[in-house]
Amino acid sequence: MIFARIIYALNWMNVGAIFFLMGPDLHAGVSGLGTLSATFYLGIGIMQIPGGILTAKWGPKRVSVIGVFLASASALGTSVMTTIPEIAILRFLVGSGMAFVFAPGVVIIARLLRGGKSGIGVGLYNSAYDVGGALALFGWVVVAEVTGWRLSLAISGGLGLLSGALTLLLVPRDQTNLVSSIGRGPLLTILRDRQLILVGLGMLGFDMSNTIVSSFMIYYLLSINAATATVAGLVASLVTVVPIFTSLWAGRIYDTIERHRVTMTIGIVGSATALALGAFPSLYAAVACTVLAGIVCGVGYTFGFAGARDLNRAGKEYEGLAIAWVNSIHLTGSVIPPILFSFVVEKLGYAQGWLWSAAVTLLFIGPILLMMEHWRR
Repeated sequence: MIFARIIYALNWMNVGAIFFLMGPDLHAGVSGLGTLSATFYLGIGIMQIPGGILTAKWGPKRVSVIGVFLASASALGTSVMTTIPEIAILRFLVGSGMAFVFAPGVVIIARLLRGGKSGIGVGLYNSAYDVGGALALFGWVVVAEVTGWRLSLAISGGLGLLSGALTLLLVPRDQTNLVSSIGRGPLLTILRDRQLILVGLGMLGFDMSNTIVSSFMIYYLLSINAATATVAGLVASLVTVVPIFTSLWAGRIYDTIERHRVTMTIGIVGSATALALGAFPSLYAAVACTVLAGIVCGVGYTFGFAGARDLNRAGKEYEGLAIAWVNSIHLTGSVIPPILFSFVVEKLGYAQGWLWSAAVTLLFIGPILLMMEHWRR
């Protein structure tokens, strides 16, 4: 599961990392990158609920394997496409497949860990994602420069297929407490749960910094001639390297403190501050932006997903669906950051793109403040 999560993140972020090589071949600029990022998030967002329903009916392992193979095959197919619309369709399918992976993975990891603690399980799983993100944002820049962007995408897709095969062979069988059908009552209990909705909306504040930095930082630094491709990749990778540690730390904190709402609020302020730092056109400001974004995202995502599991009131067999619902809200909303950022950049320039994104981020403090303070079951 950890290896599959690493490759999952690689196929999530590698297009943003190597778009500076793809763009000239595809005759596309920052708006093309915004389109590919938005369609990916649309796929991974709207397919979360179907993935959660299937997790409850078929079991988390089976659904996770299906998702890994769909996402990986689509990532592999991206390597031979020749236009932005063609790649956008496949990026939507990559996102759709990944929607079938995350929530089942959280359930599996939590059940395999002794004691089933939500914070530690989600922290470990998120750290694996961050390892893969660092591999995408730094390592895949180097790979793409050496092999070409098409072969680099083929390699990452092939690694995804391998991770799917390993998951199928090595992860223990699903437990037998599956549901034959999703009753209207439990489904509506989850979809109408005010606390779950507020968690999902609040997590959009962390998506603003994470999505924009991971999707655009390399292209931005190269556009303003602030760094070489290798250095730009190294800087951008900090947004995923830092959470390797802060996710695990946040998991321990989540399991021991009670004031989760306060922590999430502070984190969103940090997310906005990180984006504001990006408005300064220098390498040092970019480093500060990515480091701070990495710190707060590691905390925010761990608290959000662990909270989704603990706030679920529909029964243990619906844990995956509750996590999927929260994931659906914030990932579908993540269509906004790349569209907003690329639109403002084209009209007003990069500095305004960063500042407008920071201002919008602060709006997501509202949902967190409306939540109840105690999340523990």
